[in-house]
Amino acid sequence: MTRPILLQSASLFRNGKMESKDLLFTGEKITSIEDAITPNKDMFTLSLHGKKLYPGFINSHDHLLASYLPKVGGTEKHLSWLSYDNLYKSSGVFAERQQIDPEILYYLGAYKNLFAGVTSVFDHIPHFVQNPFRGILPVKLISDYTLAHSVGNYSLDWGEGPALEYRMAEHANLPFVTHLAEGLDDDSKQSLRMLEKMDALGPHSVLVHCLPFGPKEADKIAEKGASIVWCPTSNLHIFGKTTNIKLFLERGVNVCLGTDSSPSGSNQLLEELKTAKSIYFGLYGEELPEETLLQMITENPRRAFRLGNPNALMPGLSCDFVVISDEKKTSEINVSELHWKHIDLVVIDGYPIYGSLEFLSLFQEFGLGTEEISIEGKNKLVAGSPKKLMKQVSDSVGYKKSLAFLPNF
Repeated sequence: MTRPILLQSASLFRNGKMESKDLLFTGEKITSIEDAITPNKDMFTLSLHGKKLYPGFINSHDHLLASYLPKVGGTEKHLSWLSYDNLYKSSGVFAERQQIDPEILYYLGAYKNLFAGVTSVFDHIPHFVQNPFRGILPVKLISDYTLAHSVGNYSLDWGEGPALEYRMAEHANLPFVTHLAEGLDDDSKQSLRMLEKMDALGPHSVLVHCLPFGPKEADKIAEKGASIVWCPTSNLHIFGKTTNIKLFLERGVNVCLGTDSSPSGSNQLLEELKTAKSIYFGLYGEELPEETLLQMITENPRRAFRLGNPNALMPGLSCDFVVISDEKKTSEINVSELHWKHIDLVVIDGYPIYGSLEFLSLFQEFGLGTEEISIEGKNKLVAGSPKKLMKQVSDSVGYKKSLAFLPNF
């Protein structure tokens, strides 16, 4: 174990606002957060003056096995997810992706998330597919859940059926995660009623998309205490519209944000934040508050996926955080304006995984092997070797491949 790490004078997000605090962590856990902590010779001390410290971002919906580009479709709009999936599976992009080892695809998706400040990602897939990659990626997989693919005539055979999967979630205090109403057809419109008839709609439910729902469905989801995951980029790409998210926010539904898979979704979570902000203003003529956006990628997913105290920055909790240098006032939250270059440091379970060169001494303190990369004109250090990863991709497909969700190595 390394020495205790003391981070001084960060503008830290707690209780809905930015406060100047010192943070001390030892091993995987946060030890203390105070106005001022007196350093001693046994601590490794760094100043974060002028920087912001947020809880680690959480991407609430991704499919890491589909971490590949270019996107498919977009001009033709669809009524159901199956129609788009058939288009994608028949594309040359998918055929090329199939030449790449699944482990490489998982690592691509992990780095895509890491470079956007994500510390944990929900990869919606059956457990047997995901299991080999747990604990080896540069970001954490949310791995405790029950699931269904979807509800309706086109549902894939994931899990033991929504009724049993929901009961297992209740018994083990886990989230039950399913796509719901991923489309505009009658099957999608009836899916909430079907889920309720299966006794699978309740506080453990995490419902992804909810595209055609109106006030009646929003009221029911709020009444049952379920959470939803909003993926506006993917919705617009496939269907030409997204859910009426204001309905859910007005009813106090716990709303999270996800990128969805690379073939239809955003390149990374920072882009999804921008899209969410823009779409909300376009639909309603109102600004979606920055604090609300931040909660959609921090506190709200912690509630939805039952990850413990929604306020992740608490003594005794896992040390997952992201440090931001965004050239804005340290009292202001501006997550919708973040770019890759603003992600200054990502710490996961107490280990620096990605960060600017100014944090070299911190990486050295942990004895971590790193690779230096340039991203938006900023030199960064990253654990592992994404350059080698991209070479493996290029070798697999037979030409130099670039992916917009990673820097051009």
